[in-house]
Parts: sequence; structure tokens; C-alpha cells
Amino acid sequence: MAKVIANESQVIVEPWWVRGRIVFIGAGLGLVWWVLTSLLRHYVVEPLACQNLSSATACVDSFGVSGNIATVLVALLGTYILIRFVQPRPIVITLASAVLLWDIAAFMDGLGWFETLLWGIVLYAIAYTLFSLIARIRLLAVALAVAAVVVLVIRILIAL
Repeated sequence: MAKVIANESQVIVEPWWVRGRIVFIGAGLGLVWWVLTSLLRHYVVEPLACQNLSSATACVDSFGVSGNIATVLVALLGTYILIRFVQPRPIVITLASAVLLWDIAAFMDGLGWFETLLWGIVLYAIAYTLFSLIARIRLLAVALAVAAVVVLVIRILIAL
């Protein structure tokens, strides 16, 4: 009689082409972030914030404000796309990426449009790939805790 040994993996296993797809989704969302940031800056934030001198700080930081708005919109779009592509735990991926990439426009303020576009694509691709790997952890509580610790450590390293 054969002995059956239960072997339950702690990580969700997927084929390589499914895992590689998240890199392209992240890069595409980085492109969308850049487009939304540029459009919001030129057509929404600057016309509204730069009308009078009482809101001069929002006018000066119009790229940062529009980047933060675009981050929220991209997170919503990213959640929808990840759900459509049946990615495990899309909320973990998009929420952690949005928190990590919050205020990246302020870091990129002053760069040229091509550099901002390139960094947006690269950072979103890296963030979505990193958090998709973390989201594959079987236990949701562990995946959330690991994602929170990674976000915290990276944000601290950025602040230094």
C-alpha cells in the first residue's frame, strides 16, 4: 500500500508566461500614469490652482498634485486590469504599488518629459512585479504583512 503525503505549497504557482505578463501590465500602467499626470497638470491642476495667489503652493507643485491624482486613477485601472487577467490578489498588488509610488512625481519634478516617462514606466513595472510576487503567498495575512514591510522599508530607504 502506498503512503500519500500531502504537499501543499506556500506559494501560488503559475506558468512563466503568466508571471511575465505582470511586467508588461506594470509598464503599461507607468505609461498611463505619465499621460494622466501630464494631462491633469496642463488641463486641470494648473488652470484651477494658478488663477489666484492664495493657492500658489498648489500651483508651484502642480506636477506633484497631478501625479498623486494620477496614482489613484492608475491604481483603480490597475485593479480592473489585474482582475481581468485573473492575477491573484490584485488589491494587494495595486494598493502596495500605489502606496510605494505615491509622490514619485515630486521626485521627478524638474526632469525632462522623456526621463519622467522612462522612470514612470520602469518604476511601475518593478513595483507591480515585486508585489505580484508577494501576492502569491498563500496566506492573505502573511502577504499583506510582507507587502506592508516591503513598502515601509523602501519608503524609509527613499527618505534617507
